[in-house]
Amino acid sequence: MAKVKKKCCRSKPKRCKSCPVVHLRLKKIDARGLSGKEYTRAVKAARIY
Repeated sequence: MAKVKKKCCRSKPKRCKSCPVVHLRLKKIDARGLSGKEYTRAVKAARIY
C-alpha cells in the first residue's frame, strides 16, 4: 500500500489509494491477511464513495 496522505483529496469517481479514508477502511477489515484477488477486491470496495 502507498504512503498515507495527511488529508483526503476526494478525487472522483474513486478515492486515491493513498487516501487516509481508504487506509482506515482497509485497517477495519484487517486487509493484511488478504492476498491476491481478495486484497484487490478489498481495495476496490474501500475506494468507492
